[in-house]
Amino acid sequence: MNKKLLGIVSMIILSLLMTAPVFAGLSGPGVTGINVQNLSTTDDATVNLDLYPQGGGTVVSLASNDTISKSSAKTYYLGNYPSIGSGSYSLVISSSQPAAAVARTDWSSTGGAAIYTSTETSNDIIIPLVTKAFANQTSQFTVQNTDTEKDINDVVIKLFDRGSSTPRVVTQPQSIAKGSSKTWTMNDAIWGSLPNTGLDLGTTGYLGSIEITSLTPLVAQSFIDVSGSPAVAGFNGVAKSSASDTLYCPLVRANYYGDTGINIVNVTDNPITATIVFKSAAGSPNTGTYTQTLSVPANSLAIAFQGPGGNSRSAPTNLPAGTGQTMSNPTPTNTGFYGSATVTFSGGEGMAVVNDTKFGAGWAVKTQSSYNCVPAIEGGTKFALPLVRSFHLSGQKLTTGITFQNMTNNPVTVSFQLFNYDGSSQPCSPANLCTNIPIPANGSANVWSGFWTGLPTVPPSQGGYGWYGSAIVTATGGNITVEVSDEGYGSVAVDSANYIGLKIQ
Repeated sequence: MNKKLLGIVSMIILSLLMTAPVFAGLSGPGVTGINVQNLSTTDDATVNLDLYPQGGGTVVSLASNDTISKSSAKTYYLGNYPSIGSGSYSLVISSSQPAAAVARTDWSSTGGAAIYTSTETSNDIIIPLVTKAFANQTSQFTVQNTDTEKDINDVVIKLFDRGSSTPRVVTQPQSIAKGSSKTWTMNDAIWGSLPNTGLDLGTTGYLGSIEITSLTPLVAQSFIDVSGSPAVAGFNGVAKSSASDTLYCPLVRANYYGDTGINIVNVTDNPITATIVFKSAAGSPNTGTYTQTLSVPANSLAIAFQGPGGNSRSAPTNLPAGTGQTMSNPTPTNTGFYGSATVTFSGGEGMAVVNDTKFGAGWAVKTQSSYNCVPAIEGGTKFALPLVRSFHLSGQKLTTGITFQNMTNNPVTVSFQLFNYDGSSQPCSPANLCTNIPIPANGSANVWSGFWTGLPTVPPSQGGYGWYGSAIVTATGGNITVEVSDEGYGSVAVDSANYIGLKIQ
């Protein structure tokens, strides 16, 4: 890796779709915005953002020696840089202070959106879920070479079928240009003919997982696109070393403004057992604690589905789903369950990603988002939220919901510190939604930013309607994790998007 960058306090690697190519379910190019947050509470950060064209080429400086105020975030929206040509890029951010980042891509002509965060580099990365023509969903994933000085040609990709311990495909070594990235789709000929591995889930298509290795540290990011729909979901590849015997999934739901599925990967060479404990949130129409057990073959994928006909709703788990939503009409009636899930493993370690989907008639996917469940070691007491919004943009009215999951057996409280789009500090009110918010032991709590008051309206250059900025969340009494959902409440339909808060300490 570039020795100069190693000497800088913080370096962030992101594989991005900027002025992105068209997906099957979307028309027109997507455009990405990057929110970079300075994690120092005492000093401003000096940052550099460099774009690497996919496949190699001249590096483009997006920002040089730019300043981000202490604790706050700054937005770099690619649509404001007409000199940057259409295509896919990867990004390297260097900072004089510790920093974190999220990237959000919007397909404005159709309302599609996806968001994901900066992540750790690794020589061995797992993408917990890939699909091909599964309920009209097909994956693509991007892998970035983090060495900014040297091309690499030793990237090997293994494809595992759901339920199988033996890789279906082991690729020949693949090459990636220095600092750049390469994208594969599950329609590529390299995978051959793929079987139906989702028949028991009520539809046909392929489900599996991916392992990516190299002698050079990599990062990876995945999208799942839905044919015929603006819905698209983005989530991170995960370092295999981050697998854990305990995972936390802050938001799950069954017939409550959507349905989730927890996609669990066993990263070991032995079969393991996953035990999922669902615990309702305070506002859930149905309350209680429910337990599901799944066997996960070695190196393979298992799915706990909370939607209609899903195994989480069946005996003996019997997750309550309310009334009115059926296999023949999966449109939510919002009478079911929502809360959090904790996944523990016996016999080994695993990782998981949650798909959160709102179905319509005929199983049409209206909106979709995904997030990575959090290993126990990533729990903390302070988190950065680089992008939060309240009714931002007049048509979309993008507004953020924040879910906290308590990782302890004791009650915990959380408090917000807000910052405006320009980096200035912003008082948070009312107090009951901003300070000492209670989270029950092993439970969860939700705050919707639409209930915040006194937020300044952004200027015309930032949309001229509503508010956006960033936040620092601090927990007192124990470790938590944080999930952030960005949804539209206006006249313009917008795909939901979410990310996991970035741990500071």
